[in-house]
Amino acid sequence: MNKHILVLCTGNSCRSIIAEALINKYLDGFTAYSAGVAPSGKVNPNAKKILEANDAWSDAYYSKTVETLKAIEFDLVVTVCDNAKETCPIFPKPTTVIHVGFEDPDGQEYEAFEATYNEIKEALLPKVKEQFNKEKPMNKNVFKMTDGVKISFTGAVQKQQIMKMVENCSTGACECMSDATKKKITNMQVDGKDGDVELKLSGEIAKEEIEEALAKSKVLNKS
Repeated sequence: MNKHILVLCTGNSCRSIIAEALINKYLDGFTAYSAGVAPSGKVNPNAKKILEANDAWSDAYYSKTVETLKAIEFDLVVTVCDNAKETCPIFPKPTTVIHVGFEDPDGQEYEAFEATYNEIKEALLPKVKEQFNKEKPMNKNVFKMTDGVKISFTGAVQKQQIMKMVENCSTGACECMSDATKKKITNMQVDGKDGDVELKLSGEIAKEEIEEALAKSKVLNKS
């Protein structure tokens, strides 16, 4: 089911508009909206310019109040400025609210909007994914193949997490797998995306060996 996210700031002209656009562009399964606690009524030209330059702009983005979105039940509210955090309205449905603050580029040169765009992309998007990943545990399923073993990871799993585990095995930093099992592996390949990752191990490996290693993995089972 598609998740609805509200990004809230003061004027709804820069940061929240950029965040709304980036969530809609890069996060599958999410629909973002933005609003302001005291909306300016217009989108900053440089905010629109940076989004257009990155093929992320839509004419559907505009500065507005939360009241214009009252028909939508939000699964998450993200405040991106301190004022919005302190004056965040109460929603009819119990809604999780998180704060990921950014400096306001309004009134600054275009370079400041480039920096804000990159900061939001790097800091806010992972926080949104992390918030929803908390709702569902990681599931690990191991399948024996003719040429090795395939492991399917779903739920609260990040592709980078599995790549880190593979890197540890390749460099000898892994303590979960026996040396005998490591020697059997001829190739390791990671595919998929966050929430749905597949790891293929080639070689004469038993399914039970890999299940035992996964149970001991510090990367997968860290608290």
